Amino acid sequence: MATIFYSRHFVLTALMTKPWSRSTRYLVLILVLLVSVWFLYVSRALLGPLAISALLAFILNPAVTLAQERMKLGRAWVVLLVYLVSLVAIGLLGFVVVQIIAEQTTSLAGEIQAMLDEIRDSYLDRQLVIIGFPIHLEALILETAGQTTDLVSADVIMQAIQATTTNFGWILVVLVVTYYLLLDWARLREWVFRWTPAAYAGDGRRLYEEIKWVWWRYMRGQLRLSVIVGFLTTLGALIIGLPGAVVFGILSAVFNIIPSVGSTIVVVIAAAVALFTGSTTLTISNFLFMLLVIGVFSLVQLIENIWLRPRIMSSNLNIHPAVVFTAIIAALALAGVLTALIIVPAIASVGIIAKYIYFKLFELDPWENWGNEK
Repeated sequence: MATIFYSRHFVLTALMTKPWSRSTRYLVLILVLLVSVWFLYVSRALLGPLAISALLAFILNPAVTLAQERMKLGRAWVVLLVYLVSLVAIGLLGFVVVQIIAEQTTSLAGEIQAMLDEIRDSYLDRQLVIIGFPIHLEALILETAGQTTDLVSADVIMQAIQATTTNFGWILVVLVVTYYLLLDWARLREWVFRWTPAAYAGDGRRLYEEIKWVWWRYMRGQLRLSVIVGFLTTLGALIIGLPGAVVFGILSAVFNIIPSVGSTIVVVIAAAVALFTGSTTLTISNFLFMLLVIGVFSLVQLIENIWLRPRIMSSNLNIHPAVVFTAIIAALALAGVLTALIIVPAIASVGIIAKYIYFKLFELDPWENWGNEK
């Protein structure tokens, strides 16, 4: 039995250590690439939340490391502490914003109802004649109300509930994955490095450092952009007399991180405030002032999207401004806000990897003059 065991062990060892031929290696590589592409396509909806989780973990990791060194606690406790503080800060900010939106929405609903009551009392019984055709306002309003009721059907409500549930699920995925990435960031990094062949270990770490530096430059550019947008918004709001101009500047700076959606939220809140409070410097009606506020805020966003963001990201990441602008617009149209949030640094990271592969294919030094491009 011992002889059989050792013979079997010898045969298995010989089979396991037999090297693959070049054609076999190429075949396996092609199969792995095809399976990887198929898997990425099937799970494409998950890529955005995972990328956001990685970005959040990347941003919070220095704070965790610093707190761990200062507090002399285990990483798990420090991660939990930093994570809870971040969640509380985000929750408080969201609570304040939701309160503002709720109050302004309630006031807006009251104003609209008063306006409709006034129209009904003054003009509902009248008959308009347009190009010889009589139009009864009461019948028109009733018909419009009926169509509105049809729009708010069970299917529409179910779709809204489904969308809300899906978004909540993605938020939960982001929160949980971010926590575990923060908890095991160093071990995951070293685990990836262990998969790198020994002859290319130095290149692997150098690529990691270059890509990490890209994301830091992106965050630095985003911070710079947010400060500029917040300053321009505050300045414009002060000039036209919008109450709470500094608050709206801060909101614009914070929500500027979210492309398109963040600026839309701020514009809606500012428009509601303008409609109900009016201007502190201009003698115009509240409605005209609301249009003016929308115009000023939209102008700031237009300057940001067409000029500021492409220029700042171009100077920070060595990408042409047209590529930055086109990538963000295409991501918003084709993949949504989450992809638009990370598309620019992702392109820069892919560019670094592509450059490395190009130099290796032509047997050139990939790191020669690399630092001079920064």
